[in-house]
Amino acid sequence: MELLQNPLFAEGVGYAASVIILVSIVMTNVFWLRLVNGIGSVIFGWYGWLLGSWPVCIINWVIAGIDAWYLFKALTAGAFFDLAPAEDFGAAYLRKFFLYHERDILRFTPGVSLEDLREAKTYVLLRDLLPAGVFSFRQEGEEARIVLDYAIPEYRDFKAGRFLFRTKRLFFKEMGVKRFTATATTAPQALYCRKNGFAAAGEKDVFVLEL
Repeated sequence: MELLQNPLFAEGVGYAASVIILVSIVMTNVFWLRLVNGIGSVIFGWYGWLLGSWPVCIINWVIAGIDAWYLFKALTAGAFFDLAPAEDFGAAYLRKFFLYHERDILRFTPGVSLEDLREAKTYVLLRDLLPAGVFSFRQEGEEARIVLDYAIPEYRDFKAGRFLFRTKRLFFKEMGVKRFTATATTAPQALYCRKNGFAAAGEKDVFVLEL
């Protein structure tokens, strides 16, 4: 109890909340922006409570409540997904998409190139009929090695992964694919794989999903 009454402790809580809110406003993904901002607002409200400043406390907890409501809507709202062969959009569109998002793509999939996509089976991922990403793989018999599984920042909420590896499971099986393999060289990639049912294989950074 003495710690809570320590002015230095309250000041530390205020700084922590400020940093978290600052981090949230530079995020491009709306879902994560709401989540991190909500956490920051809860802590800032606690800071106001420690100071006995009810306006600071109440306003920030109201903001946290608003963030929680929008997060709930985002998690429960449906979305229409579809896959369209990249050739239906044309080589020029695929090139422009890749170059526009190249820095972000290479951050998650180092070393991938536009030529890799052209040589593989490449699809444009549509969400509510808007281009939301690219899914590309090389099929060798019953195995398909993922070249690129990319969603633009606004749509990174794991719904695309559920669509690809659950909803479209039969679609890929009809193509003769019985398993997907993915190389996850970054922590976000590994988390994405595990979230979508991939299991770690014997090779380093390799994950496998049996359809």
